[in-house]
Amino acid sequence: MKQRIQTLDGLRFIAAMGVLWIHNWIAFHAPRCRVWKIDIADFLALGANGVDLFFVISGFCMYYFYGTKADFSYQSFARFIKKRWTRLSPAFYAATIIYIIVGKYVYHYQFSLVFNFLHSVFYLNYIGGQYNTARHFWTLTVEWQFYFLIPFLLIYQNKIGFKKSFILIFGATCLATVVAILFLDARSDFLTYTILFRVTEFACGVIAARLLLNNSIKLKYRALWLIAFIVITYCGRVMISATGLSLSVHYYNIFKVIGFAVMGIGFAGMLYLAVTSTKWLNIILGNRLFKTMGRISYSFYLFHVLVYPVIVVFTRHYLFALTGIAAPLVSMLISAIILYPVSLLSFHFLEKPFLSMGNLTTK
Repeated sequence: MKQRIQTLDGLRFIAAMGVLWIHNWIAFHAPRCRVWKIDIADFLALGANGVDLFFVISGFCMYYFYGTKADFSYQSFARFIKKRWTRLSPAFYAATIIYIIVGKYVYHYQFSLVFNFLHSVFYLNYIGGQYNTARHFWTLTVEWQFYFLIPFLLIYQNKIGFKKSFILIFGATCLATVVAILFLDARSDFLTYTILFRVTEFACGVIAARLLLNNSIKLKYRALWLIAFIVITYCGRVMISATGLSLSVHYYNIFKVIGFAVMGIGFAGMLYLAVTSTKWLNIILGNRLFKTMGRISYSFYLFHVLVYPVIVVFTRHYLFALTGIAAPLVSMLISAIILYPVSLLSFHFLEKPFLSMGNLTTK
């Protein structure tokens, strides 16, 4: 079994903090921060796409750890799904129970205890939204949709080759996305939170893993490449913004899908630079804090929606002197400090005992 790649943990940490940041920023009504004529807040809004980075990382990990298995077959499919379920479910089910209890008895939401829990048991969050326990759980549904897709690539690449299998599987999914958008028009909005809109991000991660396994690319001027990939990612972010989507009244979701694809390319490029770095990127992303936080990032992500709303209220009432972008920054840091021991406990009791069965291949 391949060893854990330390710089990936650094990227997981950045992705998790990005998600935490954007939720705090929005909770404080998206304050601006202008330095000269540049609005730094617009750049920091990339944190909203921490989830998209997670999808790219997931695509990378699934292919990196399983893509070289020449014996992957239909019989392997069930074992693969079982490992994924074993790896993700204990922490997720525990988080689901806590969210249901807190939502029902603290916030007095109208939860159905049984149906909401069963909805999460089968990872149907977002599908049938009335039973969605926490708004960020939709990402787990998309992950599972990918887990049912990637084995076909792993099986058929051993029969007809990687390129043909990749084009067949991911190309067909992208074609289905375009057809759905053209047919449904604006009604296709709900597909944003499904594999159809996000498949290119997983695909970009798969390509990055394939390139790494083949050791086929040697990049020079890595700092310039990093800048280029950051710019590409930001361009994708602009395409899914209100400005980008306004380019088409009826088929704006085409631009959204393209935007996700462009972001996937940018994030995959940054990921490839990170995992092949032996110098400064490796030092930055592989430091002890980043590695530790990246390792517990799954639990960090699961539980962050329990913590940050409380800290936002605390910051507003007791740190009211904070204004502008300082308020969400402080709120994010306090939330992260509280989330650290919570996530660490979850990791040690709900994740670590199952890592050997899950092959260390998730977020």
